[in-house]
Amino acid sequence: MRKFLLQLHLWVGLTAGAVLAFMGLMGSLYVFQPELTVALYPEHYKSSEPEAAPVEVRLVVKNAEEQFGGQVTNIFFPVRELENYIVKVKGNKQFLFFDAATGNYVGQLEKRRGAMDTVLDLHRHLAMGDTGALITRTCALLLAFVLLSTGLYLWFPRKRHQLKERLRLKPNASFKRRNFDLHNVFGFYFSIPLFLAAITGVYFGFQEQTQNVVDKLTLAKEPTPYVKALRSSYQEATAPLTVYEALDRMDALHPGYVKRTLVMAPDSAATLNLTYLASSELEAGPQYRPMVYLDQYTGAIVYDYNPHTAPVGTQLTRNWFVPTHFGEIGGWITRILWFFLGLVPATLWVTGIVMWRGKSKKKKKGYVKTRRGVMARKI
Repeated sequence: MRKFLLQLHLWVGLTAGAVLAFMGLMGSLYVFQPELTVALYPEHYKSSEPEAAPVEVRLVVKNAEEQFGGQVTNIFFPVRELENYIVKVKGNKQFLFFDAATGNYVGQLEKRRGAMDTVLDLHRHLAMGDTGALITRTCALLLAFVLLSTGLYLWFPRKRHQLKERLRLKPNASFKRRNFDLHNVFGFYFSIPLFLAAITGVYFGFQEQTQNVVDKLTLAKEPTPYVKALRSSYQEATAPLTVYEALDRMDALHPGYVKRTLVMAPDSAATLNLTYLASSELEAGPQYRPMVYLDQYTGAIVYDYNPHTAPVGTQLTRNWFVPTHFGEIGGWITRILWFFLGLVPATLWVTGIVMWRGKSKKKKKGYVKTRRGVMARKI
């Protein structure tokens, strides 16, 4: 059994480990996405008067529609390090930035977060679209349920007195021994954070399937609606809500929360989406993000996610999975930890290759393992 698990751990680690190593490095960069985005694009993200209250969003909508000759379809409100408004106008693929202090246009970007959106795409899709997404999702599953379980089984010492040795790096060790210790010690201490990052990553990749599993485990009375499948009641003779009417509905819903995004329906069947935040600043703990889906013709609520009254399974995924995956669950402490966590898959992959190559060379030279586990040359 141990030999089989060792081979399973080895070959899954060598193959999926390469993808996980790259995903981890991209994830480490993305942990500090808000700060890095502002540093890269201060002229877009920084308000001309940071202390001033943002202007009324309808002024920004009016300026955008007059200047770019189309209807506003998306609004991103000033939250966290984003101090300005971002809007999208129908027929224009660019993200348009408007100074929150004045409502004036300040510039545009092809991607909302610029280079950091490229980092996210590499982390989630390897810049390969749906094919890359399937690869990363599968590798996250393998990390959560194969590599970590087999790794912990192989790490666990057969004799109690060996436990202390497995928990620390040995001083004055040879290169091979230090490499072995790095693989085992890092793998053990980061096993729980790696599992949390992997399982929450699986949720982003297989959202509907993961939510169904969580609903069943938490004995939910009704399954959580799959928001991408929500539809408006199409009415040919009725015009959809305007962005101004949608903003009126947004003002009336979830008082006390901070507005985050407004996304108009992209086609005649889709719903109109509103999202909120409990605070415009980063806070430790769960993130309470109400999400409302409206019928684009009547303005009626199709689905309203309330982070405090929703079923337990939905609260678990919506309130806890997002901050956990991005390392925000414990504020700055976990963000820093998650930065180093992203380096761990690459460390384990490289040290694993070194161990595998070392054993391969010994076999070629005619070494065999004795009953005591010592490598000796064949006679």
